[in-house]
Amino acid sequence: MRKFNKRVVQYLVKGIEYLFVVLWIYAATAKLLDFEAFSIQLGQSPLLSAYAGILVWLVPLSEYVLSTLILIPKTKTIGLYGSLYLMTAFTTYIIIILNYADFVPCSCGGILEALSWTEHLLFNIACILLALIALLLISKLATDSSRRSFAWRTSGILTLATLSVVLLYSNSEQLIHHENPFIRRYSHGVQQIKSIDLQSASYYLAGLDIDTVYLGNFNTPLKMGIVYLNKDSLSIQNLEVSEADLPSTAVQLRVRSPYFYLIDGQISRVLQGNLNHWNTSKRWDGTLAFNNYALIDASNLIARAFEPQTGQLELARINLGDSLSVRSFTGVLQKQIDGYFDVDGHLSFNSNSGNWVYTYNYRNSFLVLDANLNLEHTGHTLDTITRAQLRIDSISKPRQHKLLGSVLVNAGSYASGGMLYVHSKVKGYYEPAKTWDQTETIDVYDLKDGSYRSSFYVYPVEKQRLARFFVSAGRLYGFIGDQLVIYDLTPLLNVTH
Repeated sequence: MRKFNKRVVQYLVKGIEYLFVVLWIYAATAKLLDFEAFSIQLGQSPLLSAYAGILVWLVPLSEYVLSTLILIPKTKTIGLYGSLYLMTAFTTYIIIILNYADFVPCSCGGILEALSWTEHLLFNIACILLALIALLLISKLATDSSRRSFAWRTSGILTLATLSVVLLYSNSEQLIHHENPFIRRYSHGVQQIKSIDLQSASYYLAGLDIDTVYLGNFNTPLKMGIVYLNKDSLSIQNLEVSEADLPSTAVQLRVRSPYFYLIDGQISRVLQGNLNHWNTSKRWDGTLAFNNYALIDASNLIARAFEPQTGQLELARINLGDSLSVRSFTGVLQKQIDGYFDVDGHLSFNSNSGNWVYTYNYRNSFLVLDANLNLEHTGHTLDTITRAQLRIDSISKPRQHKLLGSVLVNAGSYASGGMLYVHSKVKGYYEPAKTWDQTETIDVYDLKDGSYRSSFYVYPVEKQRLARFFVSAGRLYGFIGDQLVIYDLTPLLNVTH
């Protein structure tokens, strides 16, 4: 009877061993056969992405090594202990995902990819129990010393595997948010919730009120679009300007209730009107051309102007007094090449903290400024382009520069609710080329410390791509073709905060 029981135990152990051999060979081979997908999934994991470059090779290699150890009689016990360690590590990984991650794709490959995370967790727990059973049976067939060592060996491996994953997770989070090696974390919970037909692709944001969006139009600057968010509809309002005050075609609309402003930096002119009457009643003229402007209050705006003393574009405060008086803030924008094209960028105001934010177009940098345009700190976007990559023709015409070529890094940005949203044009590591080519990516940064938080996709509409965007009250509004598309940012903000 004892011989029969011993034979049954041996067969049971052998069956568990073969099960792990098949599992490890299958799992490793599936990963390598679809190596690109496995790399992308592991690289975008919210737990281990900082170490994806190592783990993408180490995991399948470990699985092959464990299957080989189990097949060799002298090392099969070591292979089972190693299987226990790896399965415990995988299980800890899933537990953390289920409790701390908003979404992450499965990176197992093959048939296991069809399992939900909960089903995958149960499968892993079953494998851990099988490994423990096999090791327990082996210890009972061995010497007394082996029996005594079973308890502390297994408990030690379970503890070590758990701590290893927790430590990797902690270090990975630190690296991703503060020393990011150009790896994005995509929040797939951010989805389009509706769209509004604007019947024109030329609109841009002019101003925001509680439930109203004011739009300017590049092609018809004297027509204001008004979107009432509670109705999801667009109305058009004609703006009246006297012939003597008519600005050039470079004029843009800005709104700060109860006033609207027609601002033409090209000829240094600002017209002001009341939203209740729709005609301009005040006019200010200056001598210095400016662009990229934003209102501070009813009588001041921030803009970018060419400063003759420094020979480059500088930020400036323009006061709407008897005329347009300009005060330049030299040295805020950092020259790298010519001080003109290389400092090009986007200016926005974060009302949540009272900070101005300036994001460079051609380098991985943004400036967080206080209300008086003093630099508080410099942040960096994910990409590694620290210096503007431009080709500038400065020979053909004296004192005139022409941009011949460039690498666009940041196509747009907007500050809202303590976060900076950046429309990035540079592909990161572990991102599928097809998805990158067919979508637009918005990266999100915390303005308090400049740390990276997350990213999300904005999808085309009828083959039209995102042109401009703004963010308000937890929603992103994107101008795509003739549509104003609206994305709900709640899933992302719930995680980032």
